[in-house]
Amino acid sequence: MTTLKARSRTSGKANALRREGLVPAVIYGPTVDSTPIVIDRKNLRSLFAKITRSSRIDLSVKDGKKAKKLDVFIKAIQYDPITDEPIHVDFYHPDSGHPLKLHVPIKIVGESPGVKEGGVSNVLFRTVRVHGLPKDIPALITIDISNLEQGEAIRVRDLDFGEVEPLLAPERTLVTIVAPRRAEEVPVAAEEELEAVEEEAAAEEGPVGEETTAEETGAKSSKED
Repeated sequence: MTTLKARSRTSGKANALRREGLVPAVIYGPTVDSTPIVIDRKNLRSLFAKITRSSRIDLSVKDGKKAKKLDVFIKAIQYDPITDEPIHVDFYHPDSGHPLKLHVPIKIVGESPGVKEGGVSNVLFRTVRVHGLPKDIPALITIDISNLEQGEAIRVRDLDFGEVEPLLAPERTLVTIVAPRRAEEVPVAAEEELEAVEEEAAAEEGPVGEETTAEETGAKSSKED
């Protein structure tokens, strides 16, 4: 689990803190009171380089001489529209005994023999939404295409999701190797698949709600004290 240090925020205007190289943030969740904190911007940048949208973070919050540790997920990040620097972060501390629904990024590894022969690797989904306890949510879903020939595919049913449940139908194709003559058909097929999964995701909103993380380029507004 990735670690991050922070300290409680008892005073100070948000803009003044940012000029000091600090990023205001807040922690909230079903078992904790909303807690304002500040984080060193350099540490936050380092964190963003290591995590995915579903990474669980070990957050250590110093309050005077005491430090409290919490398992958190990033709920939202607000970026400066000009500098693209993070200016506020929301951290969500889940109930450890209550399942979550989160989108987990897919990572493709290996070199397909079908691609070596001129085929095209067609990745239809960049994330898979899963349901499970916070401790079981993976940071990545790795798909090895080393044995995929042209015309073959890897579907949801082919993967081991461990203790979490994928919220996609078992027959859903995640990645396929398309023959060269069909390469021009790929964008249409991919668009249809993506539209279908977006409709499914919209119909099932998880307890954490909409995620906006370090991997996303847009800004999501957050309330500040």
